[in-house]
Amino acid sequence: MLRGFFSLLFLTFLCTGTSALLGMNQSSGLSAQTRPTNTYGEVAGRSETAVLGISDAIAIDQLMFYIPGVGSPSREELLRQNIKSYMMPIRQSPTPGMEWAYALAGAVEYYQNLNTNFKDNLSPDYITLSLAYQGNAPSINDGLKLLVKQGTVSAAIVPYGSPVIPNAVYSVPKFSIANFGYLFQPETRARNRVFETRKALSRGNPVIVELLTDASFINLRNGNYTTAQPGGEAHYLTVVGYDSETETFELRGVFGRLWANAGYVRISYDDFGRLARTGYVLFPNPSK
Repeated sequence: MLRGFFSLLFLTFLCTGTSALLGMNQSSGLSAQTRPTNTYGEVAGRSETAVLGISDAIAIDQLMFYIPGVGSPSREELLRQNIKSYMMPIRQSPTPGMEWAYALAGAVEYYQNLNTNFKDNLSPDYITLSLAYQGNAPSINDGLKLLVKQGTVSAAIVPYGSPVIPNAVYSVPKFSIANFGYLFQPETRARNRVFETRKALSRGNPVIVELLTDASFINLRNGNYTTAQPGGEAHYLTVVGYDSETETFELRGVFGRLWANAGYVRISYDDFGRLARTGYVLFPNPSK
């Protein structure tokens, strides 16, 4: 069944990709298989005319980071992987319209905190407020492009629930990304959604997903979710782990610690393949 299919696919991935992964610079917190940079260590070609959002599968595979000590190409780790312990504490989005911003801020701070001795809480409110000031009806794609062009700021500057952006943002560091990839899209086959998500996690990368659910999802009080058919609600969550023995993914929500299992939920590969509509992976800026 699916377990045998994915085991075969991942063994193929292991044989073709392990040598490339092991050839990376292990001293760096973040490494990419192919990462063209200029003399300042910045991604080459990053400009207003650069393509924001990569959908080509080969390009995504080349640009996706491998994080030593988190992701692993070993055979054992390909069966089971989880980056939950590297994420900041569970938070609660004040409105459904901000779920994607909380998921994006959490992913950016994940990469940021891997290379620092302190933990930055990054502001999702800066993302949504900046887009609102520009006259847009904010969406996750707008938020991703904003993170490439501007970045976000510390939540100490624009706190959670802030109604305005203070002038202090002009004198503080911004936390940005180099680009992002559409790991899978609505037309992607269900089994490929599962495979690509597992591959990203095996390299230590969180995957943000748009999940179609029924109305019970927001009030979930147990650690597992299943449904016969995709529902009429869309929620944004972050996939942080998988287990090939139980054939499940673990997802991080933004509904507070009382939701599901202390803020996390498990979904079977089959349900994930049917319910996950779009998946995103971030390409963080290389360490300076």
